[in-house]
Amino acid sequence: MDACGKAQSVRPDRRTGSWIMPWHKSLLRFFGRKPVATSAKFTIEKRRGERVPAAMSVFVYGRVSGVPFAEQTETDNISAQGGLLALSTGIQRSQTLLLTNLQTNEDLACRVARLAITDKGKTLVGVEFLRPAPRFWSIEFRSAGLNSGSLR
Repeated sequence: MDACGKAQSVRPDRRTGSWIMPWHKSLLRFFGRKPVATSAKFTIEKRRGERVPAAMSVFVYGRVSGVPFAEQTETDNISAQGGLLALSTGIQRSQTLLLTNLQTNEDLACRVARLAITDKGKTLVGVEFLRPAPRFWSIEFRSAGLNSGSLR
């Protein structure tokens, strides 16, 4: 029942076929959580820290089939644990890369945590630092928990 006492319909989600209450999505969005549909229920996407939208210039070094590559790009978003950036070089998940922050000239090893291909043929790469480096982006992230990444 909703706040007015009317019965709410329960219907399958068109994309996933999972059964959800219509107000679940809006409630999760209100609290800043992304709903993730599963076959049986809704779950909340969990992250170690919050992402911050930021276009930071970086240089990425790595190897593809033993051949070294280097590419300059920008981040889409960043966190205390890593970032998301677009690359035109085809890389593998779990591959180790060297990331250089062009503002500070600081280098940091990271691993490829996620890959997604865009419509334009670029690869969106989620990278995770191999060692803690909360100041790599020259932004001070506040700690609300053990691994939080909110801005101060």
